[in-house]
Amino acid sequence: MSAIGGWLMLLMMGTLVVDVIWRSFFTPIFGMAELSVFVMMIVVYLSFSRSEEYDEHVRLELLLDATSGRARAALLLAVRLLALLTVAIMFYAVTINAWAAVRNREAMEGIVSLPIWPVKIIMVIGMTFFLVQTALNLFGAPKSEKPDPVSTDEVF
Repeated sequence: MSAIGGWLMLLMMGTLVVDVIWRSFFTPIFGMAELSVFVMMIVVYLSFSRSEEYDEHVRLELLLDATSGRARAALLLAVRLLALLTVAIMFYAVTINAWAAVRNREAMEGIVSLPIWPVKIIMVIGMTFFLVQTALNLFGAPKSEKPDPVSTDEVF
């Protein structure tokens, strides 16, 4: 998912550069800015699961750092349960919204009509992986037992 997101970021930057060049020297290409917004939404939703996998989401660790032993484990379990519940609610909301968009063939109207429903389907795919990764973090091994994605020990 991260690799796909990276390539999509490159695509988004390319569409914006082409849009700026065309607006400056030629006639504007309609729909390019909207298309880059769609790509950005896809990148964000496909990147959620990687951030969850490596514990890179923003969180307040004041209580977690102040506790140790069983209290820390219990607090971490509560946080992960709450995270799973939150992601499940978000997954439900995105799925219902995407289903309505597919049913209604939702599109962004303008000079160029761009369909929104394919983007929403990809958002559901990203949320699915996010929900699965959140459940794996809850039921899997503690983060301290997982290796770092980039270890400096292997370099030196």
